[in-house]
Amino acid sequence: MTNYSDNPADVRVDFFRPSGKWYLTESVKWTGIWNGKEQEIHNSFIQSLKDHFKDTPNRLSDMDAICLEPYHEYSHPIQIKAGGWNK
Repeated sequence: MTNYSDNPADVRVDFFRPSGKWYLTESVKWTGIWNGKEQEIHNSFIQSLKDHFKDTPNRLSDMDAICLEPYHEYSHPIQIKAGGWNK
């Protein structure tokens, strides 16, 4: 497993406009659980995004978030559509 920064729990998250055009990349600390059931990886990603945006909850809320290498036991690329972490 690789990481995106000096902190091994940080992951690279790319944000895309609804049109599909790339907007920006941010380092997000993976605060969701690391191990557990494979189905929990999406909930862990959502929790990490909620924690990342806790001070600015509407920031990037219209964007899709994609993480190619989540910090999770069952790591695989995942996507949260259109600010799904705010719902």
